[in-house]
Amino acid sequence: MEHFAYGVITPALAVALSFLGCLLGVFIAARSRASSGGSRARWLTLSAVAIGGAGTWVPHFMALLGTDVPNSVLRYDVPITALGFGIAVVVYCLGLYIVGFGRPTLWKVLPAGVVTGLGLTAVYSTAPLAMRVAGTVGYDPATATAAVVAAVVGATVTLWCVATVRGNRARVAAAVIMAAAACSTHYAALSAVRVQPVPSPLEIRGAGPLELLTPVCVLACVLLSVLAYATVGFSVRQNTASEEELLRRARDMYSVATLHRAVAARHEERDRGRAAVPQ
Repeated sequence: MEHFAYGVITPALAVALSFLGCLLGVFIAARSRASSGGSRARWLTLSAVAIGGAGTWVPHFMALLGTDVPNSVLRYDVPITALGFGIAVVVYCLGLYIVGFGRPTLWKVLPAGVVTGLGLTAVYSTAPLAMRVAGTVGYDPATATAAVVAAVVGATVTLWCVATVRGNRARVAAAVIMAAAACSTHYAALSAVRVQPVPSPLEIRGAGPLELLTPVCVLACVLLSVLAYATVGFSVRQNTASEEELLRRARDMYSVATLHRAVAARHEERDRGRAAVPQ
């Protein structure tokens, strides 16, 4: 299999999309710390959509567009390809729920990373399962095992970054690390795939990579836009609430000061009236 059929354009786009998705996921997860209960669960779910969907599956498919099988037509089964998106979101939901509630500790991050990493292995396995070629598709066991280890390590690092980083610069650095881990795991998993060409007179059914490019790009734009709006909208609402609270306190202080001035004026007027009465 050729993984860079179009040069560096597909891996570059994959890294860029993964960085944007992971960055949004880190910021959204940070917002969840200011919430509790159901509100925190909703923010963690949005973070899972950002990291699992926009930060993992979309770049995985974008990198997949650069895959080619010499001497064979390459097609993809659309339902199996789309299944990877759902798996990515679900496994990151599980991982983020484990580390996102309560205090993040190493003993919570490690099992969450293992569960999420094994789930990500299933995500990256959907691509070979969805491939339709004139031949048979198999795996190299040693490379496949290394890909599983890479997925577990990458997921653990991702969850640790999401749960512990503070500050904007640290979050940007964490997003870079997460994007590098996601894209590295993709190429590690796909490098384990082996295709044995077999001539076939039958037509290979499925959607071509370029046919899936438009819907995936639209999905990526919608995901990133909605998640960015959710993040910015929450910040605006939070700032508005803080400003309204400050304004309420200022009004209360002004009311108290006005009341004190009125009471003082009445006492002063009463004292002047007493002084005017002859003794």
